[in-house]
This record gives sequence, structure tokens and C-alpha cells, in this order.
Amino acid sequence: MRAPMPRLVKDGKSGIWFFRWSLPKSHQQNLNQKTLYITLRTRDARLAQSHAALLNLRVEAMKKIPNLNEDAIRKLLEIDMERGIFRADTPEEQERGLQILENLGRLRASTPQQNNAPALRPTPAMTPKSPLFRAVADELIREISLTLKKASVDKYRSTYDAFREHAGNRFVEDITRAEIKQYKDQLLSNGMVAHTINGHLGRLHALFEFALKNGYIKGENPAANHLIPHSKKAIKSRDKFYDDDLKAIYNWETYGPMAITPDYFWGPLVCLFSGMRIEECTSLEVKNIKTDDGVVLMHIKDAKTPTGIRFVPVHSFLIKLGFLDYVEEVRKLGHEGLFWYLSDGAMGKLTNHNGTKKNLSRRFSQYLNDVKVKEDDNCFHSLRHTTITRFVARKVNNSTIYKLSGHTSDNSTHFDYLHDLPIKALHEAVEALDFHELLNLNSFDWKPSLQQVLAREAKRAQTAESKRLRAERLASKAMPRKKWPTKF
Repeated sequence: MRAPMPRLVKDGKSGIWFFRWSLPKSHQQNLNQKTLYITLRTRDARLAQSHAALLNLRVEAMKKIPNLNEDAIRKLLEIDMERGIFRADTPEEQERGLQILENLGRLRASTPQQNNAPALRPTPAMTPKSPLFRAVADELIREISLTLKKASVDKYRSTYDAFREHAGNRFVEDITRAEIKQYKDQLLSNGMVAHTINGHLGRLHALFEFALKNGYIKGENPAANHLIPHSKKAIKSRDKFYDDDLKAIYNWETYGPMAITPDYFWGPLVCLFSGMRIEECTSLEVKNIKTDDGVVLMHIKDAKTPTGIRFVPVHSFLIKLGFLDYVEEVRKLGHEGLFWYLSDGAMGKLTNHNGTKKNLSRRFSQYLNDVKVKEDDNCFHSLRHTTITRFVARKVNNSTIYKLSGHTSDNSTHFDYLHDLPIKALHEAVEALDFHELLNLNSFDWKPSLQQVLAREAKRAQTAESKRLRAERLASKAMPRKKWPTKF
């Protein structure tokens, strides 16, 4: 039997040679794949050619066997390179195989051992049965998208994209602990902080746990026990804003030019007088503003944690500034989101993983620099620290603070017995916030910020209409003109 040249493929990243078999159509139907790859476990080209020659003999014989399944192929390709054993069906094949094995032995004896070469991981002689890394990542992301916020899901996607760029889109069963450690070392060398590195490692751990539970891999999780200990202790906690800071921030002469959109205007005010997180505020909808027992409430649904889903009364000073008037204007405009333009309006659609908070967070940090308040340990989230600290200073009890801020009590038994508090009690606690007595907020006017957004939307709509009309004119000019018959 004359066999063609071995079908060899070299992995560009690892340098390992593979035997590639483009399956006959009959085998493709049975195996539901077109190509079979078998690792030859060597980076030496001559050894790879000899290994592949043996497999090539078997492949030529197997082409004539119809309806082979994977188990049958596995048995027919029983070739033991180390002991010189392979399966042969004809004397010609046996003789040719023995010649190849003899040459292979001479090659092994003449090939110098490279002590400094990286060790090859033992791999099976067949195509790995596990899916590729990207396929597992996509499957996991589809599942977690059902329960996690988009910002959290995007963090998982970012981690998996970065790791795939580092290690390649490999079969998950071939990824080792050493490679996870190498990836961790790369993150460290890039100057990434410990807490962020642990976030990436934790998301990789979740992927391999998912692969284990679904039977894609066996054994231990290669991403386990890589976390950097005490990483959170290395993070400097956020500071609150002090009285002089607040006076500088909430000065209308500087605040007005900064607050060019309603989220820039209302965001820092609502969060100061409620203690809510930035995205809890920017993701509010018109229908989330409710009234119960005579108290106006904000129903926070887009929360970071389950305990974050809660009702927070609207402070009376926010009502005095016109917050409810603004809500009514947005309702009349027919928008669902209180800051609708953060999704689809004048500012353009946000596709980044930071969600609706991105613009406000960056704008506010720049504003802190402008008013000479910015420090390494303060940012927009410092407003939440400021408010919760003021709750404590005004002797609001811890249980009420937990409910208003969406935090869980350190004493889990106590928190399990804590149910929804009366609306009046929550309202009384919010009214204890007395920042309006410290700050001069009487000049604050929300109307210009809304007018600017509406003007931007009108201009964009006008531009879009002009483009549409121009496209129609160009299309009409391109149409062939009707030719009238010529009279003779």
C-alpha cells in the first residue's frame, strides 16, 4: 500500500506538531466534524514526520471501512510510539510500519536532549473531547446573563477575551495550572493592583468550575488557589467629603457650567440626599418614582446586590429644587428612563461595560479637580460615604441605615429578622440629612440642563432628516430616465 506524505500541521504558538486528517464524507456524518487533529507530542520536525507516517498508514486503510464511529477510530489508531507497537491489517502495512519504527528509533537516538526546552504536557492521541475556551466562555456568559447585571457580565467577557488573547483559543482540557500562573504573573508585571488581579482569577475559576460541572474537563480546577491573599487590605478605602469640600462642590458658579445635562445636575444632588450608588441613580425610570402613605419614594430596582433593591424616600429639599417637576417633564416627553439620553438619546447609545454611570463618573472626577477637591481617595462614590456618615452623626439607627443604603448587616441573624421598615420611619431618617443647611443651594436650576439635551436631540434629528432627504435626492438622480419614442 502506498501512503501519501504525512499530513502535518505545526501549532504556531506552542511549536508542537499535529497530524491532521480531513475525514471522508462518510466519517464526517458519523463524527459530526470535518477534520481530526492528533497531537504528536513533539516539536522536532523529523520525529513528527515519522510519527505521522505510522498514522498515515492506518488512515489509508480506514478510508475503506464505512460507518466508523469515534470509538472505532480510537481503537484502529492504537499506535504506541514508545514501545514500537502499532496495529496493521496487511503484511505490506506491517513491513512498512516496521521500517518506519526502525527509522524512528534511530532518530530518537540521534536527537540531542534539550534540557532547557519546556516540558511537553502529556496529551491524548486523539482530538480533545472538551470544547474550545471561547465556546465554554460564551456558554457561561449566556447563563450568567440571566441573573447578573450587564456591567458584571461585561467584566466576565473582558476577562475571557484577555485570557484568550494571552493563551490562545485552546481546548479547555489542555490549559494547565502553570499557564494560569503565567497569566497571573503577566498581570502583576503590567502593574495591575492585587484586587483587580483577583477579580480576573476569580472569573477564570468560575469558567473552569463550569467546565467541570458540565463534564468538559476532569480532575482539578487549574485556576484554583491562585488568588493573592489580603488583596482588599491593600486597597485604600474611599474617604468622605468634608464641609469645605461640599461647599466647593455645590457652588452654583462652578456647578452650573458643569451640570450641562440632567444627570450631571441631579446625580450628585440625589446621591448626596439619599446615599444611593451612582448607577442606582442614573438607571432610575419615571415609573420608579412612587408615592406611598403620603411619602414620595424612589424604587431602586437596578441594584448591585439583592439587598440593594429597596425604597428610598425623596428628601423634601430635592422636591423644593424641582425634582418632581423634572420627573413630570420627562413623563410628558414620553421617555421611560429618567435620564433616557444615556441609552438612546442625544448623547448616543452607550455600549461600554460601565453602563449609564460612565459619563457622570468621569465628569464628576474632572469637576473635583477643577474645584481643587480631588484626592487619591475620593470620587463620586465618596458621596455615599458622606451620606452614611451623616446618618450616623444624626443618630439614625443601624437597621434603618442598612435598609436605606442597601447594605447587609454584619450580624446576619439580626438582619434575617429585620423586615421592611415603615415608610414614615424611612422618611424621617432621610429628612435627618441636613446638607441644605450647610450649603447654599437656592440658586440651583435644573431647567437649563434639560433644555440643552432637548436642543441636542432636535439638532441630531434635523441632521438625520437632512441626510435622509439628501439620500433620496441622490437615489432619484441615479434612477434611469424614461426614454420617450422619437418621432420621425
